[in-house]
Amino acid sequence: MRARAALLLVWLAACAPTYAEGYQESLGAGLRAQNAGRYEEAVAAFEKAADIGDRYKDRDEARLLAAGSLEKLGRWDEAEATYRRVERESDGRYQGVRAAFETGRVVWEQRGFDEGSKELLAAVRKYPSSGLVRHAVMRMREHVEDESGPDAALAWLLPIRASLAGTEAEEAVEYEYAKLLARCGKKEDSIRALLREARKFKYPAGSLTDDAYFVASLFLEDVGRPKEAIDVLEEMMRPAEAAYAGASYERPRWPEGAFRIGMLYRDALKDRARAKIELRRAYDEHTPWRHADRVLWTLAKTFHEDGEERETCETLERLKKEKPDSRYLRCIHELCPSMPAEAKPCQPYLRESIGLEREDPSER
Repeated sequence: MRARAALLLVWLAACAPTYAEGYQESLGAGLRAQNAGRYEEAVAAFEKAADIGDRYKDRDEARLLAAGSLEKLGRWDEAEATYRRVERESDGRYQGVRAAFETGRVVWEQRGFDEGSKELLAAVRKYPSSGLVRHAVMRMREHVEDESGPDAALAWLLPIRASLAGTEAEEAVEYEYAKLLARCGKKEDSIRALLREARKFKYPAGSLTDDAYFVASLFLEDVGRPKEAIDVLEEMMRPAEAAYAGASYERPRWPEGAFRIGMLYRDALKDRARAKIELRRAYDEHTPWRHADRVLWTLAKTFHEDGEERETCETLERLKKEKPDSRYLRCIHELCPSMPAEAKPCQPYLRESIGLEREDPSER
């Protein structure tokens, strides 16, 4: 065991980065000065670290930090020049991509949206696979929409959408376009666009696949087609697959989608029997979800509303056993009187949600 531990330490040491002499000291000095608000000192320390650094990532990271401190000093031209230098010298590497988007932001802040959006769109076209693409497009679209309304934003986005078709930026732009259609009063077109995107950028490659399915389900309910909304959510969760040791490759929208299926059966389709099946399934298949206690509580409430006392109490017993930190435990006595009341009273908003009046504080 000791030999194995020693071997691991040697391996970890071999994998550790090697910095040029003095680099880490200068970078640390810059960070301390920056955190203390001594930005002139920070700029000098970061620039020294950049000059010392013999790895491109160390050099570029130090210059990005220097540019940030230059912004704090209001030396915008120098900050912009530093960002441009990082992009130019990075040869398309990570820090250079960041610098290109930072350049667009600085130009927008200092010279207005027209010039800034040109810089940002140039960065989007040059680095379409960057995770910064969606945020950049969203910020620009929001600006146009806030200034001139959704129809103007749609007119602004359409030529950009056409120019980015077939690139790695297409998914992010299509998602913005599809949601924007709904705000332009074209909800049916929006649904079609969202489903087209979800089916084109399939699991597991698409980063917005589940968001597109989920939002489409919301819009389908809005236009009075709840069964289709359920079908879309089931399609979203169909790729679910098991992983090692009983885990799964669960994605954030899946538990939310499973819960929503139960609610659609209950509230939109008025099929309470099927709703109970789906709510129980949503909990059983997504127990680790941080809102799983809400699913059990909703199921218990549904049983209670239908006068099914035994099922209500059994569900609440499970909630108490499996989710001992749940906020709903303070209210279980209200739905199942045979269960002991908690020391603290049920929260007023939860009392109201189960048809009880607010407590009078003077009667406590």
